Amino acid sequence: MLFLVATGVYAQQGSQSLRATSPPPPSPEDHGYVVVLDAAHGGANLGALLQAGLDEKTFTLNLANRLSAQLRARSISVILTRNADVDISGDARAGSMNHAHAAACLSLHATASGNGVHLFTSSLPSRADAAGQRDFVPWQTVQSRFITQSLRLESEVKTALAREQIPVLLGRTTLMPLESATCPAIAVEIAPLNASTPATDPKYQQQIVDALVSALTHWSTDWRTQP
Repeated sequence: MLFLVATGVYAQQGSQSLRATSPPPPSPEDHGYVVVLDAAHGGANLGALLQAGLDEKTFTLNLANRLSAQLRARSISVILTRNADVDISGDARAGSMNHAHAAACLSLHATASGNGVHLFTSSLPSRADAAGQRDFVPWQTVQSRFITQSLRLESEVKTALAREQIPVLLGRTTLMPLESATCPAIAVEIAPLNASTPATDPKYQQQIVDALVSALTHWSTDWRTQP
């Protein structure tokens, strides 16, 4: 579950003194199409209580595994930031994303409030490098180089969800690991479809998985052309 505060949603971890280089997005010739799925929470970090006996950490891991299986069945390379019930820092999650040179990173969340699927991109302002220039930026703001791509990925996912007739709420947020991701990155928060269909409903979950698979499959054909 993402918690709203005055500046948006906040869940940042890591040292403020960290710095990272922010090169342009990896050259299409250098890396293949890789998707990173980040199941939020884990271990002692339970996340939201979705229903009796089901915490967000379990829901997101199950969703990540289910989505991963369907993407791999379509020959899409997938990396999970966690594949067990363990708590991982935001910095470590971002490190997994960046090490993979991912073409798309989805941070998966769930909530018992609201309706439909909530999509979040970083609230950082977009910052383009001057031609050929590389400089140092704070680790927590490196996503600023990828805001345009992240917004386009978000649009791809929104369109796929709309085809499944799932309500979509868009937002901007401060959230780790998105802030430190050197890739197109969005947070996907699953809420109940309506008052009678909880996030745990199997048919509803399959609709969401189908939409995400469709979006990520389509993204694989045009991510190389993203600026």
